[in-house]
Amino acid sequence: MSGTVANLRLYTGEAAVADLPDPPPPADPAPLPDPVVLAGRELIRPPSYLPTRHARDPFSPAWFDELDRKRYARHGSWLPKALEFGRHPGEAVLLLNPGVGTDAVAYLRHGSEPTVAAGPADHPDLIRANLARAGHPVRVVLTDGPDLPFADGAFDVAVLNGLDGPSPSPAELLRVLKAGGKLIGLFPARYDAGYWQDLFLPLQHLYWRRPADSSTGPRWSAAGLRRHFAGFVAHRVKKRHLRRGELPHLWRVLPLAVLERLVGRVLVLKAFKPLPALKLATAVHRPLAA
Repeated sequence: MSGTVANLRLYTGEAAVADLPDPPPPADPAPLPDPVVLAGRELIRPPSYLPTRHARDPFSPAWFDELDRKRYARHGSWLPKALEFGRHPGEAVLLLNPGVGTDAVAYLRHGSEPTVAAGPADHPDLIRANLARAGHPVRVVLTDGPDLPFADGAFDVAVLNGLDGPSPSPAELLRVLKAGGKLIGLFPARYDAGYWQDLFLPLQHLYWRRPADSSTGPRWSAAGLRRHFAGFVAHRVKKRHLRRGELPHLWRVLPLAVLERLVGRVLVLKAFKPLPALKLATAVHRPLAA
């Protein structure tokens, strides 16, 4: 039975149910990334690498544990010293372009207070799953756009992974760092082994094809990084990271520790936010104690 009262239609029985709109379908979950690509970025290895048949189940706790172990072994043995895991206990550390959060776990284990800034291309759920292994909460903040959603002077250290993802402006990094705060950045090197191979071995494609570059971010020279981060002071830039498989066979007899400092794939930048001029002048002119 149904009827109309003024402009209001009344339904009873099955007609009332039949005229209800269908509920919207559930949203599809975000697709998971290719685990081989994600692991390659975490381990800074060429995309041509093929996983072994004994590889762990992707995104399982064992998979994250294996990444944790391999990231700082062999070719990545320089990372703990370069990223200064043990030098900032009790300090607030901001990680930008965090990968799957392996470095955040390392800072947490050494007593730092890490904050992970996850951009649109990152996968926050995977980062949180990896961070959960540490047994302590780590703040994960979603970012979108050039501005960082943090207060002025919120961090003692900013760690920027510029190997694959976009980088915020130097002005934003200066803003969120405390006076005297430290910037540590990883960037693809312009004058790396691949550059010199292409220059000195123009016919290499006839007898050998070098692996593809291990990073997709913009390439930098040391001088270019100093100019780009000119608002910082006390710049230091070093080259690191190289695999023998990325070198022609005749070059592989040379010591790898020497080669990576000359033609390494990664530039490590360290610089500081300047102290205010007033504080600096006071420190310079402070009389010595008797």
